[in-house]
Amino acid sequence: MPTGPETTVEIKNLPRMWLIFLKALLISPFRPNTLANNAHVSGTRIVLQNFLPDQALVDNYRTVCGFHKNNPDTIPITYLQTLFIGLLGKFIISPFFPLNPMGLIQTYQSFEQKRPVKTNEFLDLACILGGFAKKETGVETRFILDVRSGEETVWQGVSSFFTRSSAKKTPSSKKQDEIFLTKREAIPVPLGTGRRYASVSGDYNPHHLYTIFAKLFGFKKAIAHGMWSLARVTASLDREFDLHKGPAGIEASFKLPVFMPAVTALGWEQSEGEDTGPGAVNFELRDQQKGLPHLKGRLLLH
Repeated sequence: MPTGPETTVEIKNLPRMWLIFLKALLISPFRPNTLANNAHVSGTRIVLQNFLPDQALVDNYRTVCGFHKNNPDTIPITYLQTLFIGLLGKFIISPFFPLNPMGLIQTYQSFEQKRPVKTNEFLDLACILGGFAKKETGVETRFILDVRSGEETVWQGVSSFFTRSSAKKTPSSKKQDEIFLTKREAIPVPLGTGRRYASVSGDYNPHHLYTIFAKLFGFKKAIAHGMWSLARVTASLDREFDLHKGPAGIEASFKLPVFMPAVTALGWEQSEGEDTGPGAVNFELRDQQKGLPHLKGRLLLH
């Protein structure tokens, strides 16, 4: 879908998430869940410069997500995504974003660590609208996340969200049987994981916090953050492949929600080939008992 000339909006501090959520509730009845075929949307970026990560918050994030503490001056590869939660929130309630802010469901996340980032580095953050794609049952929105230290790009990510419209999905042919990866680890997801992750990420969406709020959004129980699941998986992979030592990339698609409490199973298998460079690790997170998928992706080793 075409975008117009780029607009840059600079902010001075990370936004307060409760204010963003309140405004999102207020404006959601007046925003559509789809776009016209000929819609033109302004290309926009929201930037925050000279941001210094909170060392104590990074340390607590390591604990909540299961990262080891052998490298206290290095930021976990997944942590930098949390710095964009406020910028993304600011974006979707702004006049530059045409869709209902309450209808966004994250479906995909990728990031590439160009080099390890230290906790004492001042960072420039940019959240850029990457574009829209109309699908059969809704609209996919893509945001590009960019982190620079001085003139150097040190980390880049892509966050994709889906907004479901009222269109019905065409019935598909019978699905093929899934191939399960080698199970490596059982990962428990205790009740309260959502609140603990919210305290270190800033993502206080109510359906992650308490079941009473989750039911208002159509869930039977509170659900874990998809990004906590990805961070927890990455922490396990970090112990195997030392992601804090150099460049690395991760791509992941979010599947079924994790209702808390739960026990999940991490599976992964390493592969090597011409299309993956030095190698890749395919991974998945499933329900321990039923085998239903919560997360699928791959780690790219550089």
